[in-house]
This record gives sequence, C-alpha cells and structure tokens, in this order.
Amino acid sequence: MTLEKHALLESSGATRKSPGEWIVHVPRTWWSWSGPLGGLLNALAAQAGADLVDTAAVPQATHTQFLRNPWDAPILLVATVERAGRTAEFVTVRGTQGEDTIFISTIVFAHRTGGAGQQRITAPSVPAPEDCPEIHFPPELVPFGQQFELRQACGAFPMTGSSTAEMGAWLRMRPEVAADSLVAIVAMDAMPPGLYPTLSEPLAIVSTELSIHLHGDLVRNPIDDFVLAVQRNITSGDGWCVDEASLWDRAGGLVASSRQLRRILDGGK
Repeated sequence: MTLEKHALLESSGATRKSPGEWIVHVPRTWWSWSGPLGGLLNALAAQAGADLVDTAAVPQATHTQFLRNPWDAPILLVATVERAGRTAEFVTVRGTQGEDTIFISTIVFAHRTGGAGQQRITAPSVPAPEDCPEIHFPPELVPFGQQFELRQACGAFPMTGSSTAEMGAWLRMRPEVAADSLVAIVAMDAMPPGLYPTLSEPLAIVSTELSIHLHGDLVRNPIDDFVLAVQRNITSGDGWCVDEASLWDRAGGLVASSRQLRRILDGGK
C-alpha cells in the first residue's frame, strides 16, 4: 500500500523519514476538540505500518489507545512488525512527542483471497445524499469539519436536546477524494460523539480508545462517492461513554465499523 502522494497525507503535513517512520505536525485544520483528530492519527499509523508489510496486504483492523493529549508540536510515528504470517501481518505503531508516548496503534494487514463476501446486516434507509441538507459544524469547535462535506441523512442534529443519541450523515472529503482505507479510517471518527444530539450546549467528550474494522479491500477498490457515516451512543455513565459507528456505501454495502471509548470531561451522564 504505497500512498505517498495521498491527499490526506499532504493535507496533514505528514512526511516519511524512513520506511515505517513518519513525522507530522498536525495543522489546526485537522484538530478536534482539544487536539489532533484521533481518526487522522489512526490513519497515519496505518500508513506507517503499511511501509513494512507486503504490498499485497491491506489494512483490515486498527486499534488505537490515546494515552495523553498531544501538544501543538511534531509527533513521531514509528512502526514495528510484530509478526508477518502467510495470511495476516501484525504491526504496532507508537506515536511520541519527546519522551511522551501519545498513542499506541496496532494494525492487522490481511492478504485477502478475493472471494465473494456475505453481509448479514442491513444499511439504514435514508435519502440519497443529493436529497439531504448540507450541514456545517462551527470551526471554532470542530476545526477538522472543514475537511468534509456532510449532508444530514438520519437521526438527530447535535446539541438539540433530543432523546435520540444517534446521527447519520453522508460525507466525503474536500476536495473530493475517493474513500480508500485511509479515508475510511478517518471517516469513522468524523461524526460528533453519539451523546451530542442529547445535549443543548458543547461538552468535552474525548477519545480514549478507537477500534475500527474494514470490511473490504479499499486499497484496490476505493469508493469514489459519498459514504454514509452513522454514529450512536450505546452506553454512558460515571464520566465515560461508548459509541459505535458504521460506514456504508450508496448501494448499502458495509464499508467499515467501529467502537470507541470516550471520556466525558465536564461531568458524566
């Protein structure tokens, strides 16, 4: 998976120092509430890991733990191959600033057989993106929002005091970039926390852990279209909450799914 000229890498400013070693000073345009978007760091980790595995292997799953908030300074990503098997390769990536470890990612790269898959869940029934209103998140709260075109498709709007802790939107990057594995990983973290529709004002809810599964070979078969991102909260309490999300193509195919553990910093629900 060689993507050195990928628009996502260029917009983030990430550069390769050597195979498996990247450095990035994430611009403010890719920040979330209090630091760089976790999904972006996750995607950059997948790219660092891809340097060290067979070119036929594609990202299948990522798991990232965010140990501490990074400051506004370069982050060094260093990948290590833990095991390279015949059907799967396992890579760990550490993101550091000075002596501090900011995050740790593990990525599973799969050698896919190319056989037909089976999907046992159904996509939400929503209008086409062309029939959905475009939504804009305040840049002072969500700076990275300007990286995406979003069209509200289902669920409730953020900060409307709704009883529904779920929202969904068609999205694609600006400028238009096909949803390959890197874009899909970022898109899984592009929606607000699932609790946000139930709120009436902003609340600091930050990522602690993010696990993503990709359900196809998006390296060789990227989706050059909108994808539908659905985010929902499944539990919350004692200052913590768990969200799950899914990413769908226009035909109802499941592109990716995730679970995310978050801390509620300003009190718990």
